[in-house]
Amino acid sequence: MQIWVDADACPQVIKEILYRAAERAQVLTTLVANTSLRIPSSPFIRSLRVSQGSDVADHRIVQQVQSDDLVI
Repeated sequence: MQIWVDADACPQVIKEILYRAAERAQVLTTLVANTSLRIPSSPFIRSLRVSQGSDVADHRIVQQVQSDDLVI
């Protein structure tokens, strides 16, 4: 299982909760955004930068998601 986050649309307070949850549950969490993100240094948290445009992050998540993944 992996968690995918549309980070362009996700409030910072929710990202902070997800960072803590990723560490606690040791689940890979990927934040997808069209801007650079500041994320904690962790083997369980990563960011993926996509090009600018409407729904580009959503489309990338759809391309990568697996059947047991969680999308936020």
